[in-house]
Amino acid sequence: IAAEDESLALRAQARGATLRVALQGGAARPGRVLELWLIAGEAGPVSLGLLPEAGILELAVPKALTPGAVLAVSDEPPGGSPEPGPTGDVVFQGTIHPIQNE
Repeated sequence: IAAEDESLALRAQARGATLRVALQGGAARPGRVLELWLIAGEAGPVSLGLLPEAGILELAVPKALTPGAVLAVSDEPPGGSPEPGPTGDVVFQGTIHPIQNE
């Protein structure tokens, strides 16, 4: 998933029961953090955690992580959003699609 201006990019991969997400390019603005959200169907956004500046965010695959769901990244204050949803700008988002092995 990449921002339209390509200032940020991430790679998300689900294998078995584990979701691994890593920044592939870019970083949060100084004094801010990047928070990963899952948006599925009519449900509101659910925080999956803060993206590390380096390394991988690894977590159990949420049940709502299905084709058509959306992963989004927002720009938040240190510690993440103080609300149940994003409070900062959503800097990019992408829809989940299965990868077909050939």
